[in-house]
Amino acid sequence: MGAEGICGRFGMTRCNCGGQRAWFRCLARGCGRRVAILYGGEIFACRHCYQLAYPSQRESSGDRADARAWKIRERCSGWGSLFDPLMRPKGMHWRTFRRLQLEYGAECRASLSALAAATGMSLKEVLELG
Repeated sequence: MGAEGICGRFGMTRCNCGGQRAWFRCLARGCGRRVAILYGGEIFACRHCYQLAYPSQRESSGDRADARAWKIRERCSGWGSLFDPLMRPKGMHWRTFRRLQLEYGAECRASLSALAAATGMSLKEVLELG
């Protein structure tokens, strides 16, 4: 348990591996959450009171699928387009590579389906663009 500091709006807790972590209390009326970051404005308040969202919370499902597909591509070969086949990097187990191939295929299909739905095109038309 951390000892409450200045006017009960600041506190410290000990970390498991040593050191301390600073906490603040949200100053918004009725909140009082213990948070690591306060955002400035009319008052210093937490992200919940200002209704702030992480960038990933604003992404569509198609954008998330696209990002996951690119992350797999970077892990496997790091170049090319989503239509190019994956290359197994030296040192990667075949079992891992096969699993990533399946995941990559599923994410590419989800991304292309979302693109087709957003543009009003058929999936066949989207695939012909590649």
